[in-house]
Amino acid sequence: MSKEHFSIPAAQSSILIPVDLLINIFSLVPAKSAVRFRCLSKFWASILCRRDFTELFLSKSLTRPRLFFSLHYDGKSFLYSTPQPHNPDGNTPLIATPYYKSFPEYFPSNTSTPVCGLALLHGWRRKVRVICNPATGEFLTLPKVLLKEKKLLANKNNPPYLEAREEIASMYLGYDPMRKQFKVLCMTTSRYGIRDNTHQVLTLGPGKRFWRPIQRKFQFVENRIISHEICINGVLYFGARTERSTTIVCFDVGSEKFSFINTNRDMMYSCYMGSLTLFNYKGRLAIHRKVDSYQKRLMFWVIEDAENHKWSKHIYELSPLVKDMISYSRFVGMTGTGELVWSLYQEQPNSLYLTFYNFESETFTKVNVQGFEEFEEYEDDYIYIKTYVDYVENMKWLV
Repeated sequence: MSKEHFSIPAAQSSILIPVDLLINIFSLVPAKSAVRFRCLSKFWASILCRRDFTELFLSKSLTRPRLFFSLHYDGKSFLYSTPQPHNPDGNTPLIATPYYKSFPEYFPSNTSTPVCGLALLHGWRRKVRVICNPATGEFLTLPKVLLKEKKLLANKNNPPYLEAREEIASMYLGYDPMRKQFKVLCMTTSRYGIRDNTHQVLTLGPGKRFWRPIQRKFQFVENRIISHEICINGVLYFGARTERSTTIVCFDVGSEKFSFINTNRDMMYSCYMGSLTLFNYKGRLAIHRKVDSYQKRLMFWVIEDAENHKWSKHIYELSPLVKDMISYSRFVGMTGTGELVWSLYQEQPNSLYLTFYNFESETFTKVNVQGFEEFEEYEDDYIYIKTYVDYVENMKWLV
C-alpha cells in the first residue's frame, strides 16, 4: 500500500492520516454510513471510490452476509435487509431495515436474484430494465434491447396473419469473479415460435454500454417449472426447455459460452410451475423439489458430475411438528454456513417468518422478521415478499 496521506482541517490545524488506515477504517463501517461519508468531503469521496477500498469492503462483506428482502406491492418494489444469523434464536426477532422508501413509478417491480451486491429489476409489463446497487443507492437504466419487428414471408409453417416480432423472454444478471465483471444476459423470443430465440450480452463498466449478440449451439426456451436463477463461481444457471426435455442452462459469464445439465425423471415426476428451485449447496449447484404444500419430506439433488449429468439425491423424512413449521412455506436456499431456509409471509397478521434447518444439530428454528409494519395499513391489498440468502453489500459505484 502506498504511503499517501490525507489532510483533514480541524481546529485550524491539519491532522495527517495515512490513506491505507482510512481505507481500513471505512471498510469496517456499515454501507449506509460509508455512503454518507462520501458526501462529507471531496477527499473522502475520492477514497471511497478507489478500487482498493471497494474490493476490501467487498471482502469484508463476504464475512458478514445479510438476508435480502424484495417486497412487491401495488406494482412497486421495496428493498430491505438484515444481518444473516448463524444458529438463530427463535425467541429473538430479526429486524429488517429499508434501503429505499420506494423506486420511481416507472421502474419494473420484479427483482432477480442479487449477485455480488447488485440486483436486476425487470418485468414484462414495463419496458425499462434497471441495475441497482442497494448499498450505494445507485440505479443504472439499461440501454434498450434492439428487437426485430419485421414479418416473415408466409409459408405453410407460418400463416400470413402471424407476426414474427421479437420480444424479451427473460433477462439474467451474472458475475465473473476472475475479471470482476458484471454482465446481463438477455434472451429474446417471438410469438408462436416463428423465429429462433436469440441471446445478447451487455457488460457493465465504464464507457458506452451496448448489447452484443452471442451464439449458442442448441435451441432452448425458458422453463417456469424451475425457478430461482443463480450464479455460482462465475457460472449462471437457470431452467430451460428443449424439444426433448427440461434442462438447466449453464452460462459461463467470463467466456460467454453455453452448456447444459440434464435433469432426470425422478426430479420431474409430478412437477408443476415453480416446484423446482435452484440453490447453492456449498459451492455446487443443487435443486430442491417441493413435494406438496404440506412439505411431508425434504428432497433435493446436488450435482456431482456436471459433464456427465450425474446428481446425488437427498431425502429427509420430516416430523409432524416440522411439517407444521414449513407447510405452505417457500423454499429460499442454503446459507454459506449450511442452513436451509424457508420463508412464509402471513397477511393476517402482517408478518414474515423464516425457518432455518441446521444439518449439524438436525434442528429447525422459526424466526419472525420485523420491519414491515408500515404495510399493515394495506391489509386489503396483496403484498409479496421474496427472500434471498447470503446477500453481500458492495460499494462498487455503477457510474
